[in-house]
Amino acid sequence: MITLVYESDQEIPVFENKMRELSGIEEVKCVCVSSKDLSKGFNKALKESAHECIVFLRKGVTIYSENWARVIIDTFSINSHGIIGTLGTLIVPKSGMLWEKEEPLCGTIWYEKYSDDCMNRFGEAFNGKILDVISLEGSLMAVHKDRLASTFDERFLADSFFDVDFCINNHKNGVKVGVIFGVDIVKESFDEQDEDFEKNHKKFLDKYEDLPYRMTPQVFIDHFLVKTERSPLVHVIIPVKDNVDELFACLESIYIKTKYTNFKVTIALYDATVEDKAEILTFSAGYKNLNLFESSQHQIAKILNHVTEEIESDLVVFLSQHVVFENDVISLMVNTYLKNPETCGSVGIRTHQKNRTVRQFGLHLFSFETDEGSELGLDLKGFGKAFAYKNEIVNGVMGNSIECFLIHRDLFLNLGKFNPSYNHSLEDFEFNLKLILSGKTNYLVGNAVGSFHGIGKPKFIPKDYLLLMDYVNDHIDSLLPYVTLVSA
Repeated sequence: MITLVYESDQEIPVFENKMRELSGIEEVKCVCVSSKDLSKGFNKALKESAHECIVFLRKGVTIYSENWARVIIDTFSINSHGIIGTLGTLIVPKSGMLWEKEEPLCGTIWYEKYSDDCMNRFGEAFNGKILDVISLEGSLMAVHKDRLASTFDERFLADSFFDVDFCINNHKNGVKVGVIFGVDIVKESFDEQDEDFEKNHKKFLDKYEDLPYRMTPQVFIDHFLVKTERSPLVHVIIPVKDNVDELFACLESIYIKTKYTNFKVTIALYDATVEDKAEILTFSAGYKNLNLFESSQHQIAKILNHVTEEIESDLVVFLSQHVVFENDVISLMVNTYLKNPETCGSVGIRTHQKNRTVRQFGLHLFSFETDEGSELGLDLKGFGKAFAYKNEIVNGVMGNSIECFLIHRDLFLNLGKFNPSYNHSLEDFEFNLKLILSGKTNYLVGNAVGSFHGIGKPKFIPKDYLLLMDYVNDHIDSLLPYVTLVSA
């Protein structure tokens, strides 16, 4: 059974009855704790609870989902976590303010009322999974008291920072802290930052002089056997100029992870040194169906166009040498294509950076308002965020990055290939938009995973950006459903 400890200046019988009705279990003991000396009140409730599972709710927070207590109890029963909640972070920054950066946040919370327009979700929902974090946002915290390493620090006299301190203290002592899904909470009221907040803030920073405190995000990767109905010939084209060690890591991952057998690889070499070419030839001698193609072109778009024209293949995969496959990417992409051969445009994957944050979950066009009117922007969707991806196939995406996507060769050629007017960026944006305008559907295979071993976020050359914006504006009515409206 479970104990529900809620912060309030007085007991609220109607609230308690509502929480019991929604709990999904027979027994919920409700304990009201005053906002005064909240850490002491929480410790007292923690000590006196007859139940091993205790849920702490802050002032103005209400649970709206059915079976919330059953979800929490079941989560504790099948996992080793000691503290779970609905919203958390992978980084406690130097300032101690969890909301300083959105990228490391994960979870869901509603503000003011339980409606779609009031939902705030950070990253995607991973139903049935726990996302490991360093600290929770304290609106709801559930604990398994037998697994805790420390209680609440009663030197924090007001209602701020003691919850973050509680999570950090336990996390540093080996207690697993996590974010769950399936328990929906609404924060209906907010307290302003007052003198007590500032005192606790200073106390927190004095206690943790070694901030920032951070952890690496989990990356969910499937490794199941992928069965394909047919085996069309797939040709992987990798443009290479230098950084041959990254190329070798890329090639090794293809041949180790790929169970699909009917594929070839072509290294499209351009502007390379004699030494690099010799090293590539030596390395590639150990792999079957691996060819070297020397291109006289100097732009990626022209190189990929040229190689695709020369090879014979059913499907083509454009792949950056900086991408290392983490599972059977080719089989997963081919399987997605085979299920939708008539309507399929490009088929992409998700990639993560070395620090395991998202590099891209497809391409992203967005619009924001300025004093001069609407402005268009673009980026890699999810870049730098911890959990901004889905571990599943998503159809109808705006497009897929040239760092890795599959397409039928004939479709690529018939649609005019990459626009050679682009110098060194954004040819993939325009081509994916051309696919949409031709009536095709672009797919992103979220459970096909690669890691990107290059450096930094790709830079979009101003001339290329202006060229793409002209293209988008020429077709804005048709492309508007693929443009996200964001706050400036």
